[in-house]
Amino acid sequence: MRAAFRTLGCKVNQVETEALLGFLKALEPQVVPLEEGADLVVINTCAVTTSAEADARKEIRRARRANPKAFIVVTGCYAELSPEAVRELGADAVVPNSRKAELPKVILEHFGLPADPITTPPNEFWGAGERGLLNSRVRAFLKVQDGCQVGCAYCIIPRLRGKERHRDYRDALAEAEALLGMGIQEIVLTGVRLGSYRGHPKGLAGLVEDLYHLGAKVRLSSIEPEDTGEDLLRVIGRYAPAVRPHLHLSLQTGSDRLLRLMGRRYDKAYYQNLVARAYELIPGFALTTDVIAGLPTETEEEHQETLAFLEALRPSRVHAFTYTPRPKTRAASMPQVPLEVRRRRTREIIALAQALAEARIRPKLGEAVEVLVERRQGDHALGHTPDYYEARLEGPARPGETVWARVEGVEGYTLLGRVVGVKEAPKAPLELPLAPR
Repeated sequence: MRAAFRTLGCKVNQVETEALLGFLKALEPQVVPLEEGADLVVINTCAVTTSAEADARKEIRRARRANPKAFIVVTGCYAELSPEAVRELGADAVVPNSRKAELPKVILEHFGLPADPITTPPNEFWGAGERGLLNSRVRAFLKVQDGCQVGCAYCIIPRLRGKERHRDYRDALAEAEALLGMGIQEIVLTGVRLGSYRGHPKGLAGLVEDLYHLGAKVRLSSIEPEDTGEDLLRVIGRYAPAVRPHLHLSLQTGSDRLLRLMGRRYDKAYYQNLVARAYELIPGFALTTDVIAGLPTETEEEHQETLAFLEALRPSRVHAFTYTPRPKTRAASMPQVPLEVRRRRTREIIALAQALAEARIRPKLGEAVEVLVERRQGDHALGHTPDYYEARLEGPARPGETVWARVEGVEGYTLLGRVVGVKEAPKAPLELPLAPR
């Protein structure tokens, strides 16, 4: 069985694809690139923007051209939004988000294998730790929340992911234990609106603390500013760097008027105070963020406000997006900024973000930094620092090791360095096969 997997969009999609592999053990899949001929193709799509939809359509067409006889399954947000269009593009099966836990059953039954309790996810929070991890040796995602009911004016995700649901912390901890037993070194908590997590009596902060006491290194994926309480900041600060001192706090714009218009539930003062408090409470804290350029009715003065606010925040990385009207959202019916202006503003945000990143990263030259090695590429070890800088290192280092590395150079957002010592060896053997034989 030759199987190809393509994941577009968010980390929630990534965890669901990763978990699917474990439930397909009965197929004994040999994972291959999309272009190398597959019997099974699974495409997990995104539809957060119209360009994400276009990417999904492109991937489905490409999959059918490269694999004319394959069983092609399309799932994710675009499958939820436009199932008929997905079928017309060449999909044999369409599994929307609302039925995503049925993916293993759909695939196994097509190939004549039974779908039973061993191959069927117990609920929508199925994860890689329940049936075995096939495609990651060092880091794994743990999904603990799904859905969103806030309804920002520019966003269609509440329609595609539904109301908020929260995984019981006992189930989450059981999966985390299984992942650690497989040799996973870092667990990345994910959710569509992660900060709203209510599956633990003490919320997200309580879950993070429990994961730390299990022996996990813990990283948080994107989180909304208004969901980030002081209790969470204190837990991160208390257990850093094992609980990673990094937060991705979505900003979107530096204009208070636009924040209100877009339905965001914070203002600049709140955001700035939150970041200042994070720096106070968390040793080695790093901030990354998202910004949307050219939101409806954005003036040039408001664009300049965003640039000035980013300069004051000095994040280590900014993901800049050009606003595109999303049908069936409130923002789509608002007066639009001309496309060429939106694109120019995006370029200006990217240029500033690169300058800010360079200013943050240059002081690390000559320092010794901690790096979790995730894989090797040729003569180099690749990984991330606790504060989420990418690192490419020379010297002996195995995937799963936490090493000390001397920073000798910088390339874009990547630290270049040399291994000078091992801080922590892997807790368990990491030589898991990519697919069972």
